[in-house]
Amino acid sequence: MSALLALARHPREGAALVVRQGRLGVALLLVAAATVVSALSAARFAGEVSVQEVMFGPQRSPAVEALLGALGKELTAIVLHLVESSWNALIVATAFGPVFVWLLGATAVHAAARLAGHRRPFLPMLVLVGHATGLTRPVGDLAALALGSRGAGASLAQLIGALAFVWLGVLAWRGIQAHYGVPEGKALSILVVAIVFFYLAPLVLVAAAAVAIIVAAIVLEYVPSGGGRGLVPLR
Repeated sequence: MSALLALARHPREGAALVVRQGRLGVALLLVAAATVVSALSAARFAGEVSVQEVMFGPQRSPAVEALLGALGKELTAIVLHLVESSWNALIVATAFGPVFVWLLGATAVHAAARLAGHRRPFLPMLVLVGHATGLTRPVGDLAALALGSRGAGASLAQLIGALAFVWLGVLAWRGIQAHYGVPEGKALSILVVAIVFFYLAPLVLVAAAAVAIIVAAIVLEYVPSGGGRGLVPLR
């Protein structure tokens, strides 16, 4: 745990120490603990907030509000049906968020470094991102668990979660410097490429798939049924 404490206190020195001496078993334990906290936070959110509230409640995000405002009644019904159908899967995915951040994050950084011509073993980066995930993810999830999913507490928890995500990025940045032996600017460019491939590309693909489903529903003139049995024809 000395490497973890060093990572928390001094990111530059701590990242170098984890890259050199960190153990995969410790990373696994840290990510497992973070996943437990994330699951508890997701369970509280699921128990307090319904999918209808997320889509139509007063605290919905501006992006959802803009989307629903641009859609007609029938398209809004289609979007709601899609979200309702995948709600449980979204909650489960949220619970396992630390695992996704760990594995996909380490893989994305390693791939970005290889694209930049820096070839190093994958295991040290996997260990580093595991330590960083176990250190930062519980901060936001504990805040959400303690402050709840409504009102000012939820807003504060979201802010804390965003800051924890930035902290994770800083630790990954320092880890890239230590593991691949690159200067700060080069490490930052590797991290940016990793984030683009890790977050933006999958989000674009998911959004494109959702748009394709909605367009197909429009072409086939289908909308969700009132009885909860799925999509039914408009005519």
